[in-house]
Amino acid sequence: MIVARASVEKPGQGTIGGVVTLVQQAVPGSDSEAVDYPATLTDYLNSEAAGVAAMQILIQNYATRCPNSKIALLGYSQGAQVVGDVMCGTSETAFNMTSPLDIGLAKNIVAVIQMGDPSFTVGQPQNVGNATKGGIFKRQDLAACAPSASITKSYCDATDKYCDSGNSSAVHAAYVKEYGTEAATFIESKVNGSATVITSSAGDGTRGLLVKVLLNSAFVFCVYQMI
Repeated sequence: MIVARASVEKPGQGTIGGVVTLVQQAVPGSDSEAVDYPATLTDYLNSEAAGVAAMQILIQNYATRCPNSKIALLGYSQGAQVVGDVMCGTSETAFNMTSPLDIGLAKNIVAVIQMGDPSFTVGQPQNVGNATKGGIFKRQDLAACAPSASITKSYCDATDKYCDSGNSSAVHAAYVKEYGTEAATFIESKVNGSATVITSSAGDGTRGLLVKVLLNSAFVFCVYQMI
């Protein structure tokens, strides 16, 4: 699992790490890696872009070192926008445009969890919750998310300050409490099933040191140290 924390949370997995813990308890041998990025509000556009770049590198490392690995992406708030921009490309107004994840890497992604995504857009098949307005940075290219919609759950409730352009920070902070178990179960179901939606040849020379491979009936993981 590759995890992007919310804005201003301390480095690590942050609040959404609670979902990671539930998955690790249910799937022996599963592992996780936190995205190393600023997660700041004061320079949000550059912070979010750094998160996208950092998550892409982590995906490349897993897929290159262990081509059969199954990867779940998780993100909360700014981290959820990072996840969306990795999978769908960046198309939000005022942000620098990026392309969707290369199909050679996307084939390894089996589950995507977004909570409180500021680029949330209503009416999408992956949406969960009762949000009606959409986020403060609405995604423009919705078609780019279609290939991964079946493996994605994006949680947003009405009045959320960031994903529904509302006024409630409390709603924004409550997704792991409200939906954490559901999200973990979704990841487990995709990991244990055949969830790959895009196929292609993988591979680029991303730097890393392969330490060991953990195998079980659900996940195939590459565990590595960056060098």
